[in-house]
Amino acid sequence: MGPTWRIAQPYCVALAPQANSPEPLWYVGCKTLSGEDKLFYSQTYFDVNYADLARWTKSFPNAPRSCFITFGQNLSYFASAPGRGSIWAGIPSELEDKVRKAFDTPCCVALGAKNAWFVLYPDGYLAWKFYGHYSGLNKILTDAAPRSVSYVALSPYNKEHYFIAFRDKSIKYNFTGAPSEWMKLMTEVFDAWAAERMQKQPQSYFQQTPTPYPPPQAYPQVQPYPPAQPYSPAQPYAQMQPYAQARPQSLYQTGPSPPPAANPMSPPLTPNTPLPLYTSPVPQNAEPVTVYGYRAPQGGAIEMPAELPGEALLSAPAPVPVPMRSASTEKKKKFLSRLF
Repeated sequence: MGPTWRIAQPYCVALAPQANSPEPLWYVGCKTLSGEDKLFYSQTYFDVNYADLARWTKSFPNAPRSCFITFGQNLSYFASAPGRGSIWAGIPSELEDKVRKAFDTPCCVALGAKNAWFVLYPDGYLAWKFYGHYSGLNKILTDAAPRSVSYVALSPYNKEHYFIAFRDKSIKYNFTGAPSEWMKLMTEVFDAWAAERMQKQPQSYFQQTPTPYPPPQAYPQVQPYPPAQPYSPAQPYAQMQPYAQARPQSLYQTGPSPPPAANPMSPPLTPNTPLPLYTSPVPQNAEPVTVYGYRAPQGGAIEMPAELPGEALLSAPAPVPVPMRSASTEKKKKFLSRLF
């Protein structure tokens, strides 16, 4: 067989039950050793039993890589491809109802024994109904984290055989009772997947090696507190001297008052030096400011007008008597003026 017919990498492998044919039916979408994407399936009987499916897979060029197919009992099947929709025949009515009402095209469908089914959508949503079969898988799906499942396959021949893959590349399966030669080949593939998964896991820059915990260090013995010393008798406080009260110097000073502080603007004083003449900054013709709001009365009291009731008129003030000089006083002045 030439390289153009030998499988290098399978994309989808589906095994159909042997019905109305002398040989098993199968379907393979793969990449060959020549680097081409191709479809392979059973000759003659595949086109006869699954005519619509064969015609659909030939209707678009990238079917070998993008098409997903699964087979069930009684010539049932389901096929889908991104951007191409899906095609099916003979599937359970509940599964068909879910597929018709969904907005997205399923990315994985499994058809099992006794009308059991499973469906998975690209967003991670999944649904299934096993009718009491596949108990191990039912528990796995129930306990699985949301959007963690990537693929599920059900055996249409055994109601307990299944295979499930997760997004973290881990797998679980139950092929109890399968032929030993067949299981040997399958376990080799599963071991290769596990090794590849371990290689693709990100390695830390520094390998962490478990280090034993250091032995516990003995804590130092706590020193007891020293015995309490008896309190000494209270000592009387020293009597404080009262503060001396400040006394006004002007009241109690008997000696001469200290000289006033020197004016910072005046020149320094030296011994035996006469003081400069003091020039008053106040003009000489200035009148002193009196402390009264009016000038002091001259020659006696002055009567102030007062408010009178009604329209009463003010009377003229009484004249102040002026003392008259005596004649003897005038004679004395004349006599003195003659002498001088």
